[in-house]
Amino acid sequence: MTSSKALFTLAILMSSTIVVASEPKNIIATVGKTKITIEELNSRISGFPPQYSEALKQKENKAKLLDQMIDEQLLVNAAKKSGEDKSASYKKQIQDAQKQILLDALIKDKIDKNITVTDEDAQAFYTSKPEQFQATEQRNASHILVKTEAEASEIKKAVDKGADFEALAKEKSQDPSAASNSGSLGWFARGQMVPEFEQAVFVLTKGQISGPIKTQFGYHIIKLNDTQSRQKTEFTPQLAQQIKEGLQTEKKRSLLAQYLEELRKTTTISKNVSKL
Repeated sequence: MTSSKALFTLAILMSSTIVVASEPKNIIATVGKTKITIEELNSRISGFPPQYSEALKQKENKAKLLDQMIDEQLLVNAAKKSGEDKSASYKKQIQDAQKQILLDALIKDKIDKNITVTDEDAQAFYTSKPEQFQATEQRNASHILVKTEAEASEIKKAVDKGADFEALAKEKSQDPSAASNSGSLGWFARGQMVPEFEQAVFVLTKGQISGPIKTQFGYHIIKLNDTQSRQKTEFTPQLAQQIKEGLQTEKKRSLLAQYLEELRKTTTISKNVSKL
């Protein structure tokens, strides 16, 4: 009997050992029937910005993140139990997410991997576009736009007598945005306005108000609010990176347009705009 009991006890211990050994070492938490692995935690950590990498190497911070993942899984389990994953809204969002993931994967495979922008490309762009980086004068102005010269002249007289320019812009200006911005045009440099407007505004002094200026849009009364000069932008590593990002965006847009054109040529497409 003693021998039988010993054998039985040994069998139990062996069985327990086998159960423990069969538990994957990478599982760091269970929430109901759901298991959370160390790989999932590390994947979550890798998604944080670089400035958090040192903090997330600390065990206590990893433990806090694990607690967050546990809380999330508790909520997911509760949502499934209440049938949220059966709703039409959920299924639609899943479809949209799947579509976006597919699009991102396709663009990465067909477009992004074919884009190369070097430091030399950035330098060439900087050299070929001096007008974008040279020193410039800028103006901040407001205007009142009307249809006739006579109306513009009356507004100028009213302003000269002390009428509030911004209030008149809201009341009288034909510019659709004047009602919300009181006629403000913000900051601009040479080449951004029509020639007649530019010629007038760049000879005004700060606070001065022009007489009627005719352009293709009508007659303007212009108030110069402020002036400033922008220094020449030197070619620095930071500027080179900005230029490279801009060139990458342009190349991506161009390649995507070409790829879409190829797809259109090999795909039958029909549309019925009458139903819009």
